[in-house]
Amino acid sequence: MSVEVMIVFAVAVLMIAAFSSGKFSYPAVAISVIVVMELTGILSEKEAWAGFASTTAVLFASMFVLAAGLSKTSLLSRLATLIVPEGSSERRAVIGCGLLSIVLTVFSNTSSTMATLMPVCFNVAEKAGISPKRLLKPACDMSSIWAGVIPVGLGLTAYSVCNEMVTSLGGEPTFTVITFMTARLPVVLLITLFVFFVGYKFAPENYDNLDMAALIPDGREGKKEKKGLTPGKEKLTYVIFAAAIAAMIASSYIDFISASTCAAIAALLMVFTGILSEKEAMKSINLKVIGIYAGTICLANGISASGANEVISEFMNNVLGGMTNPFLIAFILIMGSAICTQFMNNSSTLNIFRILGAVVAVACGFDARAALIAVEMGATCSVLTPMASATQAMVFAQGGYTMKEYLKCGIPIFILYMILYMIYVPNMFPAV
Repeated sequence: MSVEVMIVFAVAVLMIAAFSSGKFSYPAVAISVIVVMELTGILSEKEAWAGFASTTAVLFASMFVLAAGLSKTSLLSRLATLIVPEGSSERRAVIGCGLLSIVLTVFSNTSSTMATLMPVCFNVAEKAGISPKRLLKPACDMSSIWAGVIPVGLGLTAYSVCNEMVTSLGGEPTFTVITFMTARLPVVLLITLFVFFVGYKFAPENYDNLDMAALIPDGREGKKEKKGLTPGKEKLTYVIFAAAIAAMIASSYIDFISASTCAAIAALLMVFTGILSEKEAMKSINLKVIGIYAGTICLANGISASGANEVISEFMNNVLGGMTNPFLIAFILIMGSAICTQFMNNSSTLNIFRILGAVVAVACGFDARAALIAVEMGATCSVLTPMASATQAMVFAQGGYTMKEYLKCGIPIFILYMILYMIYVPNMFPAV
C-alpha cells in the first residue's frame, strides 16, 4: 500500500471522526481535506479545489437563488397548505414531501430534486408546526434510493452499459431494459412504506442549528417584513422557475445544455428582471453547503487519484475469488459498494464496482445480473453520511443536522435495505 493511499484513508477516517464529534465547523473540516490533498501532492491545486467550480456547485448556488425568488411569491405557502391541510398529521407532511421527491427524481436527478424541494420542505414544516429536520432527511433518502429505478432518463441506459461491459469481457449479455427495475422496485417500495410510516420518526424533532427566520421569511423566529412582488412579477417568477425545471429535466434526455446551465440562466433572470436584488440573490447562496460538497468531492477524487479505489477493488476481488455460495457473493458485493458509497461519489463507486462485478462474474462463471444488480443497489443506498453524495451533503448542511442525527436517520433504512435485498434479489437472480 503506497503512502498516498495511506494518507487518503487517514484523511477519510479523520474527516468522519471530526464530523461525528460535532465540535468542529463542518465546512472548515471539509476545506481542511482540500488543503491536505493539495499539500501532500495527491491532487494538484486545480484538482483539489475543483469542487467549488464544478457544475454541481453551480447548480446548488443557482437553485438557492431560484428558491429565494420563489419564496417571495405565495406559491410555497399554497403548496404547503395543499400538502398539509388544516388538521393534517406529521405523517401527511412526510408522505407529501416524500412523494414529491420521488416524482422529481424519476424525471430528473437527486441534486436537482433536493435543490428544488428544500424550500418546499421548510414551508411545509412551518405550516405543520414541526422541525424541517423531520422532512428533509426522509425526502433526501427517498430521492437517493429511487434514483434510476424506473427505466427513464439515466435509468434507461444502465442495462445497455452492463451488457456492453460483460460482452467486452467475454460474458453473455443477459440484461434487459427492465432487469434493474424488476430487482430494485419491490425493495424500494417497501423501504418507502417504512419511511412514510415508521422511518421518519428517527429524524430529530429539534431546531438546533436552524435559523428559521432566515430560511422562511415569515418564520417562527421573529417575523420579518417581506416586500411582496407585483402580480406581474409573481407570474414571471413562476414562468422562470417552471421553465428552469422543465429545461433541467429535458437536459437528461437531450445533450444540448446542462442542468446547471439551465439553473444558472434562470437565476440570472431572477436578478435581471428585478424579482431579486443582487444582495438578496447573493445572501440566498448557502456557502456552507458548497464548502462541504467541495470537501467531500475532493476526498472522492483523492481516493481515485491515489489508487485507493484499486486497493479496495483488489481486496474485493481476492475475497470473492473461488466463492460459489450465491447468497454470500451477493452480500459481499452489495455491502462493499454500499459501504464505499458512503464515503465516495456515487458515480465513482458505481463505475468501480461495475467493473469489479463484471470481471468477477465472467471469471467465476456467475450470472452477471446477480453481480451487477448488487453493485447498482449498493451504490444507490447512499443514506448514512453527508459524504455519501452531493445531495446528502447539501441536506446535511442546510438542515443543520449533527452526524449523530444523520446516522440515526440512515441506519434503519440501510439495515432494512440490506435485509430486503438478501431476501428477494439472490432468489430472483441467483449468481450460480
